Amino acid sequence: MTSPVPPSPDAVRKALWENRSAPNGPLRNARGEEIVAAAEQTGDRELLRQALFGLINAYEYSTERGKMLVPFARLLQEWDRDPSGFDRSDTHSLHWFFKWASSGMLSLPEVPMASIEKWLGEMERRYRIAGYSEGPVRKVELHVAENRGDTERAARAFEAWTAAERTRMSDCHACELNDQGRYWAAQDEYEKALQVWEPVLAGRLTCAEEPHRVLAKSLLPLVALGRLDQARTNHLRGYRMAKGNESLLSSIGLHIEFCALTGNEARGLELLAEHGPHLGNSEKLEGRLGFVTGVLVLLGRLITLGHGDRPTVAYEGEQRTVGELHGLLAPLGAARAKLFDERNGSTVVSDARTKRLERQPLLDALPLGVRSPVLAGPGVAAVGVVSAPAPAVSGDVQELVAEARRLRALGHPGTTAAWERVAEAVAEGGDEPDALLAADLLSYRAVRAGRESQQSPRKLFAEAVLAYRAVGEPGRAAFGEIGLALAALQEGAEAAEVRQLLDAAVASAEALDPAEPARLRRMASAELIRIKAGSFLDHREHGHREHGDGEDGHAEDGALTSAALSDFFERYAAHGGTGAVDGVDDMLADVEIMLAEDAWEDGDWIRVEALLSSAADRSVSTGRLWDSARPLRRLARLRMMHGRFEKAEEPARAAVTHSAELTDPAELGAVRLALAEALYHQDGKEEEAATYALEAAHWFDAAGDTAGAGAYARLILAQAYGESGRRAEAAEVLESALPDLLEHGEERAVRARETLAENLRGLGDWRGAAEQYLQAAEVTKGWDDQGPQAKLASHAAECLAGGGMVDEAKRAYARALELWRPTGQTVPYVRALRSLAWLEVGGEEPDAEAVVRARALMEQALEALEGGPEELLVERARTWAQLAELLEAQLYKYDEDEYDDEAEEDEEAEGDEDEKVDAVRRETAVLWEKAIDAFTASGAEALRERVDCALRCAWNENRLGRSENALRRLRELAAELGASDSDEARRLLRAVEGNLKNLS
Repeated sequence: MTSPVPPSPDAVRKALWENRSAPNGPLRNARGEEIVAAAEQTGDRELLRQALFGLINAYEYSTERGKMLVPFARLLQEWDRDPSGFDRSDTHSLHWFFKWASSGMLSLPEVPMASIEKWLGEMERRYRIAGYSEGPVRKVELHVAENRGDTERAARAFEAWTAAERTRMSDCHACELNDQGRYWAAQDEYEKALQVWEPVLAGRLTCAEEPHRVLAKSLLPLVALGRLDQARTNHLRGYRMAKGNESLLSSIGLHIEFCALTGNEARGLELLAEHGPHLGNSEKLEGRLGFVTGVLVLLGRLITLGHGDRPTVAYEGEQRTVGELHGLLAPLGAARAKLFDERNGSTVVSDARTKRLERQPLLDALPLGVRSPVLAGPGVAAVGVVSAPAPAVSGDVQELVAEARRLRALGHPGTTAAWERVAEAVAEGGDEPDALLAADLLSYRAVRAGRESQQSPRKLFAEAVLAYRAVGEPGRAAFGEIGLALAALQEGAEAAEVRQLLDAAVASAEALDPAEPARLRRMASAELIRIKAGSFLDHREHGHREHGDGEDGHAEDGALTSAALSDFFERYAAHGGTGAVDGVDDMLADVEIMLAEDAWEDGDWIRVEALLSSAADRSVSTGRLWDSARPLRRLARLRMMHGRFEKAEEPARAAVTHSAELTDPAELGAVRLALAEALYHQDGKEEEAATYALEAAHWFDAAGDTAGAGAYARLILAQAYGESGRRAEAAEVLESALPDLLEHGEERAVRARETLAENLRGLGDWRGAAEQYLQAAEVTKGWDDQGPQAKLASHAAECLAGGGMVDEAKRAYARALELWRPTGQTVPYVRALRSLAWLEVGGEEPDAEAVVRARALMEQALEALEGGPEELLVERARTWAQLAELLEAQLYKYDEDEYDDEAEEDEEAEGDEDEKVDAVRRETAVLWEKAIDAFTASGAEALRERVDCALRCAWNENRLGRSENALRRLRELAAELGASDSDEARRLLRAVEGNLKNLS
């Protein structure tokens, strides 16, 4: 708590001034109450009025709005006692507060409705006397009527309010549109509401609390209308604006509710954690009902999902679980709503609360892009995992079996899910399956056990092999033997045993009847698996050798594997194109991908591209589109690696299209990430890149790779958002992923921090941006190249300067100069010198010592540019021009003295000053001329800067009494610009002609 305010007028004024800029909340309110008490002790009526005004403002922007009634009543007494004590501004504020007081009364159920109606009548009377429009009165009447449940009166008031002319007593336009849209949204007229809100949502109308509130109110209407992209955007942007602001707790509640109803319960918990202290206590729910209701929606959803025992936030001094917190808050909210209903004589408040609490989820999952923890536990499946396309059958077991066998024959990604449906149907039916189906189900369980790393796949595969042989299915039995060998490998069996099982699988395939359609495929499958598994076994065995032998052995094994793969391809290539069911094209494509990986290691890029293209074409030609996604993605990566982003887009886009039937979330994420990167690196395609990066992050989350590939996808998403102008979204996404990205190596950590800094800078968060730049620079300290560290230090200095942190900016620039100097990079070094020079002179009237320091820095910049290559000519021109500007800055005070009637100086002193001024102007004239000549030599790209220098030089010449020179130069420049047909030249010509007119 701050110290008491001494009851002296000066101390009260100082405290009042300080409290105006204090953060909104209870502390500011308490301080405002102390200031009122101190002001009253001074006996100064005007000071008391100002203290009362300050206290009302503090209450309005907090959850204690209802408390403003007392200071407002006191202000009215002061007005009735002596209206002449109120100036025009105070008079306006007094009448303005009628609107706030009315809202405050409505927020306190203990204020009787009769009193509120009386205040409304008093407001109408005083507004009529003061000559104000009835619009604000009708707006208050609307709120009163809505609380009373009088829809007819509310409709009349709404019509009268919106029809009234807007005046200086009207609320800001953004706030009025907020309320008008809320009126329609409350009636589920979402399209009307969003049309009304559009100028606020678009940022054309803003105020201290808008678009913050409208962004929150728009969320569920947008989801209900299917406008999901905008809902996501409004959540990320709006929550960033509202978080931490006590007066916007209702908006925070809407964001939490949105998360609860769109499959983002984990995000909702994070928002609750950030605002847990604002839940208050059981004795005080004032101003928090909307916020608490949003929290209850989330808690209720979590309980439904089986997370009632999950810990949440502390409440009344104890950490609470979801169930405990819900049990405490629900009756409080209900009781508070009941108080309003009793006061209002309606059930409006309870009905609105019940409607929110009973609303069902609007979506299974809406990816938001931000990283949130996964809610593991009962009732929650991996978000977004796609199941196989449901077969167009009625659910009959035999139809399900036929579909599962068809998908299995195709090698379809949905095969496992199809057999899962069969197993469920068989279990529900209770009938014993026939022998073939029983063998199929054994095989399905074995495959699933292997994928889920269970301990029994080998036993299950062995049983399946026996079962298939028993029903006369040697082809399926041969397939089962392959699975048996792989299960043994997975369980860590000895290499000799695994090889023996692989040989047996190959032998079984070769022993199949030549007339068996699947014989070729079984033989190829067994051979290819033997090659792959053999390579793995060789690597595993070499891992136990001596280090030197192991290195040689690995290289030798790789060569042997490549030779075996090439031999396989040559023997089976002639059998390509025989179909997706019994053919071998999928295996040929698989071999091409593996050979491409070997060629990638060797840097044989032409061969890599050829092999990957062939593998993709082979998969597409046989109808196995899903198999083409992997080689297409790799092909896109290859082209991006060589900077061919436009060429990479085609295979990346095809990979996404062909991945429609994939079920592996990691692969679904990978293909989208490849397309996102290809698009991001092309101008004008950032918005589409963001779409695919968002999807990629969502799929990587589903795959459990949030911290790895998911974090990188979020980096691409943030970069794409930032370059699309969606900086708030970019910052929100990147801040959530930053802890993960910092673990991805130094280069990615620097890239992440730099991207975040750029977006914070764009949002005007100068200190936050500077901190990120400096932390990124810290990471680069040990790098051989000091350039990145120097660049980051310069950016940090720019941000510090932009935020008015001059001393810190000077230190940052000094550090940047130290880093730039040894790099030999002249341009950034010179620019840092010039920026530091401008920081030295500071404001509009720099002192003489500051000018000397700044001039020395400018001359140091010119020295660094001396004798440099021709491309540095523009930098020399800019340095001359800025030095001239800097020197002119010290003349402003003399220009002002010319118009100061009270400036009295003796003639000798005045003459000395005139000579000093003229000397500076003659020097700047020379500098302007040098800059003009250099800009002229630099061509059309420097035209704008050249014209700017010419105009400044002309005015300088005019003040030196050389107006003819000034006019002649400008006429020559005007003629040159007039001969040009460029839009820029025409625009600059108008500026030159205007100055010619003024100088003449």
